[in-house]
Amino acid sequence: MRLTGKGLTIVDLAPWPTCGTINLMVTKPGIEPQRRLPFVGLILLLVATLLLPGKIWITLLIGFGGMIIVAYLWARQLAKGLSASRRLRFGWVSVGDRLGELFEIHNDSILPAMWVEVTDQSNVPGYRVSVVRSIGPKQGDRWRQSAVCRRRGLYRLGPWSLHSSDPFGIFKVTIPYAEADEIIIHPPVHTQIPVPLPAGQSDGRVQARQRSWQATINAGGVRDYRPRDPRQWIHWPTTARRDALFVRNFDLDAAGDIWLLLDLQASTQLGQGASGTEEHMVLLAAALSAQGLDQNRATGLATYGRLPQLIPPGRGKQQGWKILRALALLSADGQAGLATALQDLGQVAQKRSAAVIVTASGDVDWLPQLLQLAQRGISSQVVLLDRASFGDVSESKGGSLALRDALRGLGFNSFLIKQGELGQPAVAQERRGFWEFKVTPTGRVITTRSPLSETS
Repeated sequence: MRLTGKGLTIVDLAPWPTCGTINLMVTKPGIEPQRRLPFVGLILLLVATLLLPGKIWITLLIGFGGMIIVAYLWARQLAKGLSASRRLRFGWVSVGDRLGELFEIHNDSILPAMWVEVTDQSNVPGYRVSVVRSIGPKQGDRWRQSAVCRRRGLYRLGPWSLHSSDPFGIFKVTIPYAEADEIIIHPPVHTQIPVPLPAGQSDGRVQARQRSWQATINAGGVRDYRPRDPRQWIHWPTTARRDALFVRNFDLDAAGDIWLLLDLQASTQLGQGASGTEEHMVLLAAALSAQGLDQNRATGLATYGRLPQLIPPGRGKQQGWKILRALALLSADGQAGLATALQDLGQVAQKRSAAVIVTASGDVDWLPQLLQLAQRGISSQVVLLDRASFGDVSESKGGSLALRDALRGLGFNSFLIKQGELGQPAVAQERRGFWEFKVTPTGRVITTRSPLSETS
């Protein structure tokens, strides 16, 4: 679903595929000479044999020519017999987790591959796959490659290729695997953060007069079927009675939806990487969305980057995947200010819902729009990133702290987050290492804790 209005794009994001074997499409193997000297020598021997007939030249010509023929036939066998595959060990990864793949190479020819080089063009930061192996005839080899996921985002695994050669190094064999698979590294989800979820607007679950665009536990009537309505929403008794498709009309949950609004205006951001305001906003949004969904509250996300996007409130694991995927791909490169973002959110948010606004802005020009949200029945909770702790020298007099106090004076819940207050999960996991399973020569399976490294 894609709707546009007020500069806001409403996008229904499907869950990202998780795992599987990749790069199974193999283009035609190639055999090409990698050295000119043997062929130049063969031509010189041929000329010498014609100009100076003699057994020594003929013997050298036959030997040299035979070596080239044997090398070509060897390379041709390898081109037909070598094959490889790679498979993700864990398809869902987040920052701090270990991305691991299982590689397998098989040599079905009757000749050994003295060396097989795997070259990879993956762009996952810190992930290096290129290795060299030796494979005997009718044998195979398998190994694991792994690296710590350092940065969230969308990356590519592959394309990759196998390279080998005959024992004389005359012909080079290349087996390309042209396909590539995309993988999303999600932001980590912290279980404890110094920001609570906004409370619901009433105790218990009662029928609300507002209509919801997502399924809730409260059904307050029926309406005509519309394109893209899920089939499970169809109310079959009414459909049979009226001889037309009708779907259930869901009431808004009395506890209220939760909107997570991220101010991604580029001019307000400070710092780079994990120590920057952008990553702190992502960590907060990931943790708050997980808490909301765990409490069975409809949770949505609004991000205002270069292309503003909105995920309508929803429940369940699928909604969690949508939000995490959007957080993994976002970038703080927006031009619109927080005032515009609040105005747009007011056009789509339902009455009785709650908004958690995360911003690094130190200005106050967006406060009127915040008050307008309250007048529309949308309660707001503001999370301010302390600009002074992120290196803004102009905030040395406590500007963010004063803004927090001003918001509290207006009746809004407000929290101040300093740089590094949310922690770094990648460092913690690197200190602990990982559990692995190993098989002893007697067939017993044991667990061992291995230290974390870039590759293994």
